[in-house]
Amino acid sequence: MAEPAGSGRTERLEQELAQVREQRDRLAAQLGGEDPEDPDLGDRGDEAVELEELDDLSRMNRRIAEIERLLSGQDVTGAAPGLADGTVVTLRFPDGDVAAYRIVAGPEENGDDVVTAGSPLGQALVGRGAGDEISYQGPDGQLHVEVVAVRAP
Repeated sequence: MAEPAGSGRTERLEQELAQVREQRDRLAAQLGGEDPEDPDLGDRGDEAVELEELDDLSRMNRRIAEIERLLSGQDVTGAAPGLADGTVVTLRFPDGDVAAYRIVAGPEENGDDVVTAGSPLGQALVGRGAGDEISYQGPDGQLHVEVVAVRAP
């Protein structure tokens, strides 16, 4: 249920939404080479910088969608807003295999069913929920999976 318009949480969310939208718009303009203060921006030699900026843009878009859901009062159960240590995420791979993974904060835990929050897959899962399709950079290239379920610890 949505909070009253004047509540502190709502105001903070609205401020964050405005800030993230502004940052996203500024970054999107830069990626299009439209930044008037940096005319050489469109002529990058370093593709890694551009890929990182595209990832940032994607994260900003996901955060905007999450804030809009919160402000509208929609149920966001099943989303993975911060991937708390111990969150269990179930994924479906293109070949149809389904597997569950436990998100851990640090690399001290390992195993076939463990994903660190800071890994490419862990980062791609932030803000995602059941039904979302994500892609992330794996050791053998770009991988695509569907999020089947997210269960908080």
